[in-house]
Amino acid sequence: MFTLEFNPASAKIARQVIAWAGLEDKVTLLEGASGELIPQMKEKFGVDKFDLVFLDHWKDRYLPDTHLLEDCGLLRIGSVLLADNVICPGTPDYLQYVRSSPRYDSRYFKSHLEYTLAEDGLEKSVFQG
Repeated sequence: MFTLEFNPASAKIARQVIAWAGLEDKVTLLEGASGELIPQMKEKFGVDKFDLVFLDHWKDRYLPDTHLLEDCGLLRIGSVLLADNVICPGTPDYLQYVRSSPRYDSRYFKSHLEYTLAEDGLEKSVFQG
């Protein structure tokens, strides 16, 4: 399992949490920008395809990073993209893409923004090829 973190301070905390959970041998934290790391996943980190990608970073990166995952051949038929916070703060360009593209079968799961009653949700998109 890989997790990407751009912020060095957050990466430090994440490493501590991973260690506290005893998952150092299962979780690899990569520090840097997703736009730079995604193209390196195959050659540098030995990833063939992802089964699941959880998108919960800068919302304006959801769509470009999805395109990078596609262009780099990191998705297989059946790969799941699970995008958080698609309503608040929102990712309208990402939603328009995965909902209208024949490459994805997408479904919205309504929820609430953390600690509030404001509507938010997750978009589950299954890659069709």
